Amino acid sequence: MIYRFKVWFEEEEDIFRVIDIAPSATFLSLHEVVLDSIGFKKDLPSSFYCSDDNWRKGKEISLKDSSKLLMETSKLKDHINDPHQKFIFITDFNENWTLNIELQSIQNDVSGISYPFVFKSVGKAPKQNEGIGRFKTVDENEFDEIANKLVSKHAPMIDEDFDEEGFGEEGEDSDEDADEFDGSLDSAFDEEL
Repeated sequence: MIYRFKVWFEEEEDIFRVIDIAPSATFLSLHEVVLDSIGFKKDLPSSFYCSDDNWRKGKEISLKDSSKLLMETSKLKDHINDPHQKFIFITDFNENWTLNIELQSIQNDVSGISYPFVFKSVGKAPKQNEGIGRFKTVDENEFDEIANKLVSKHAPMIDEDFDEEGFGEEGEDSDEDADEFDGSLDSAFDEEL
């Protein structure tokens, strides 16, 4: 018997792997096959988190932090309690690469296949050491910088005699402007007739 997991980037569901692995395998084995399948380094701090159906993190299983459960001693079968068990996998805590992992099915093992095994690979994974690339979101400071540049570049010229709402100092259109406006409408209306 083997577990079949679907593994995908949290930010990009179209890039995914389907991995077959034995229930008796450790989380360290899953860690290695997942990272091999996307071409990421295996020696950086990483953790699996048991998850509920809403992808909220639960119990942590760590690569190196001995104050938590360790991947090398934690077996998959001991943490599967749902037919669609979910895990969140985070690697390279500087970049916080996050992958969602969901149990898809339990299959019969196939003789001649060495497990763990990448059953299916869809999409090209981003390069780990070049940052998150197209998945990267801007932080608040970067967002403010971009917004300020856009505003200063495209801000309309505001007449100093008018307040921010485009009204005179007393908050109303001046009578001169209103007369000018009414006159232009009257003459335009007369021309139409």
